[in-house]
Amino acid sequence: MPTTIATDSAKRALLERLIDDAGLFPPAELPMRLALRAHARHAESAYAWTGGALVVPASRLGELSDVRDPSRPLTLSIILDAALAAKGDTMLADLDRIARAGLDGVTVASLELKAPAALDAAALGRAVAAVAEHRPDQTTAFYYEAPYAGGWATPPPESLAVVAAARAAAPATVTVGAKLRCGGAAPGATPSVEDVAAFVTAAQAHGVPWKATAGLHHPVRGIYRGAMRHGFLNLFIAAVALHAGALDAGRVAEVIAEEDPRAFLVDPRHVGWRDVRVEPEAVAGARAQAVAFGSCSFDEPVNGLRELGLLL
Repeated sequence: MPTTIATDSAKRALLERLIDDAGLFPPAELPMRLALRAHARHAESAYAWTGGALVVPASRLGELSDVRDPSRPLTLSIILDAALAAKGDTMLADLDRIARAGLDGVTVASLELKAPAALDAAALGRAVAAVAEHRPDQTTAFYYEAPYAGGWATPPPESLAVVAAARAAAPATVTVGAKLRCGGAAPGATPSVEDVAAFVTAAQAHGVPWKATAGLHHPVRGIYRGAMRHGFLNLFIAAVALHAGALDAGRVAEVIAEEDPRAFLVDPRHVGWRDVRVEPEAVAGARAQAVAFGSCSFDEPVNGLRELGLLL
């Protein structure tokens, strides 16, 4: 998988490798063999260029090794699904599991960890050190998720300052970033427009790269299956425009809240929202910070883009 984003088209720069395949997770919860087949099918489709890593829990790596086709290249983002204990013991078990999993021919692009409570700088420091110790010969992106339940346990300006400090102190082999959860089945799991905007603006202010997950099945914010859902175009166009200096931080919430698909522009020359325009090179530069989002369905976001005429 290439490490750079194309700069010849604003549309391609926005959508390239944007959708991580989280088909193993709810609500899809595919069996491992079916998830691998679906991921292979996505990789052979006309829209393969929009797809990113396969997201796999560390607890299921043995199962993946047993059923995967070793002749197929595979890029993973691994969820460290044991909770981060006070001394990091359960996370160490996950890292040991990765080392034992027999992943020859597999690229582990990133590791993702959800903090069990309010973000703890010391715990994050231990986690980064553990990743560096267990993967000394590999470059690893490590995304740390501050918990959200009807509100932030730690407000984004504070939590992302902690992540930025860990990022600055991390060894060269570990790139530290943050993770934003945009939905979920539990009450209060979906952050408000203002809370999403606070994350995006804080990430930009602190220079922290991030990934998103959950609830982003549709391009544009709206009511789907009886509930209001965030749109992934809203999220990433807001982040891209803010990064490029084309949008003031005070307007990010307006982009996140937008429900009119006609307000967005995605074509080879520009990505934009209403009066805001961003050119290809600036879009590609912003994608180093606004990295990707995980979706349990690859087809649903792709079909949403097709319905808007953004993919043929």
